[in-house]
Amino acid sequence: MDKRLHEIQQIISELNGVSIEIPFSSDSDYNIIGKIKVSIDDSDETLIFDIKIYPEYPSKRLNTESITFFNTDLLEYGHVMGNGSICIHTSHNIDLKKKIEIDINSLKRWIVKYYLNKENDNHYEHIILQPKEFNNIHFSYLFTEVDYSFNKNQFGFFEYSKINDGLYFDKTINNNIVQNFKDPFSRTITECKWSSHIKQFTNNNSGLFVFLDNPPTIKKKFIISNWKNLENLVTQDFFKFLYKVQKDNQKIKGNPIPLLIGYKISELEIHWQVAILEIGKFPIESYKENQIWKGRFIDENIIWNITRNCSYDYFFGRGKLADKITKSKILIIGVGAIGSIVATTLTRSGCTSIDIVDFDIKEPENVCRSEYSFLTGLCNKANDLFNELISISPFVEIGILDSAKLHFYSKILQGINANKSKLEALADYDLIIDCSTDNDLLYILNQVDLKRFITLSVTNNAKDLVCSVEPNSYDWVMNQFENVLENDLEDIHNPTGCWSPTFKASYNDINTLVQFAIKHLNLKFLDESKVLRNFILKTEDKNGFNIKLNEF
Repeated sequence: MDKRLHEIQQIISELNGVSIEIPFSSDSDYNIIGKIKVSIDDSDETLIFDIKIYPEYPSKRLNTESITFFNTDLLEYGHVMGNGSICIHTSHNIDLKKKIEIDINSLKRWIVKYYLNKENDNHYEHIILQPKEFNNIHFSYLFTEVDYSFNKNQFGFFEYSKINDGLYFDKTINNNIVQNFKDPFSRTITECKWSSHIKQFTNNNSGLFVFLDNPPTIKKKFIISNWKNLENLVTQDFFKFLYKVQKDNQKIKGNPIPLLIGYKISELEIHWQVAILEIGKFPIESYKENQIWKGRFIDENIIWNITRNCSYDYFFGRGKLADKITKSKILIIGVGAIGSIVATTLTRSGCTSIDIVDFDIKEPENVCRSEYSFLTGLCNKANDLFNELISISPFVEIGILDSAKLHFYSKILQGINANKSKLEALADYDLIIDCSTDNDLLYILNQVDLKRFITLSVTNNAKDLVCSVEPNSYDWVMNQFENVLENDLEDIHNPTGCWSPTFKASYNDINTLVQFAIKHLNLKFLDESKVLRNFILKTEDKNGFNIKLNEF
């Protein structure tokens, strides 16, 4: 340890613009601590920082830097945490000397940008807070934007639905979804923009909310820590509301109740923070002033917990498919191996309106190469996938078409005029993706005027993927399988019993091709100038794995 300490102190002492104010030492946790003074070229300014270097250095400490610079006098500046630590993110280097140079230079850049130039970032930075447990449990509340403008000092109730408990680091977390906001008389004001499936959650609980004009902060970025700091931000009517709520809920003394505190973070966007109250111990008291009874907060720390804005643009902010896909009304026919992968991919990629149809039952052996779970047992594929999809996205509307009706109208009524008129209802869909590999159905649907009809199928062992994007593609698809592609129908999977044989391929085989196909389709939809054409994905694995795209 002495050798490492000496080496680090020596490296830092030789850096330009850095001097050691307090010699380095090691603490009981093997951290190296000390104090340095930093000056900037072309500036008379110098700043002093406490420094802590963790044992992991120069490696990261989990997902954070393992070197920290502290100065509590700098709290008002950008990217300074509540304990005075400077928030820097630097590049990787395993060489101790080079890593120290990189980190000190990063600190100097912070000094120039935020201390000397007093720059502000264009993007919004959320209030800094540290969530605390209530009775050893964390609480989270997930919300979305609403079509409503809250007024300053507006207050009332909100309803929330409990979802799954989990672990937040080493503590239990109680997770909840905010459903709607109500006035003090429990009349609904507005609802969060969830899918209808989320809105149908039952066993809703009630919390409280108050909307402020400004964020409840100190130095514009640290959340207030004591209820007394909130006193001047609310009205006497709000205190009366709190008294009434506590009085009306005497039977459940000791239970937690959330208080959402809202404020604007832009002209169009609001954010909510949540504080946990205990019924029977609200941090309020009454006092008399000029012969009038009033309410106020007591000197008590606020138990802040966790909120997340899950609005659509945040939820899919890290990436989604083209609007021409995500904003389409989509029908997926056949949700086996290919169709279930397509459905989950579209759901995870921002699509909000997907109908599915399949007549088949999910068997245990379907799980290995589809998007199904073993623990749901034997059940309808469509119903099972429905539950999977709504658990992925809180914005997707999933419908299940009656497979018996589709079969009746498409096949039993073949040749009868009623057939075509019934199937023309499919023209309401902006995009139909046929993953059924049902050649009879493909033949019939090719006779119907559809907006956008895509078929996806693979050859045995997933050697090739065939994608047709033309309404009248039956002949082209059949020709590929019968005359063009090598499709070994001898080496197929024949399970025990009188079951239909099926092609061989793993989840990895199928998923690789399906994702490639969706990527290609998405690129076409993103660029108006590109023509969407039939294509085949051919694989080759003699010299490593390769996929070749052939368009027609």
